[in-house]
Amino acid sequence: MSSQLPPSEIEAKVIEAIADQLGVAKSDVTRASEFDAICDSLDKAELMMEFEDLFEISITDETASKLLTVADAIDLIQRTLGGSNGSDR
Repeated sequence: MSSQLPPSEIEAKVIEAIADQLGVAKSDVTRASEFDAICDSLDKAELMMEFEDLFEISITDETASKLLTVADAIDLIQRTLGGSNGSDR
């Protein structure tokens, strides 16, 4: 049960991870921020790996390529965590 994070906590963790990874202020990262505008493809790949580690999920390259905004990433993580019962340990 505790593996289910509230959406606000997922959003906060995603934004914090992006800010830390890119060396920018959290206030500069919003749900509307576009990955192409805030980072290059290498940074985006590293962010996807960070999200995988942080949330213990898997993000395929194909899925990652479809994530255009921070909101897309947050929504994907919420859907992924919501669809897993934590039984795949």
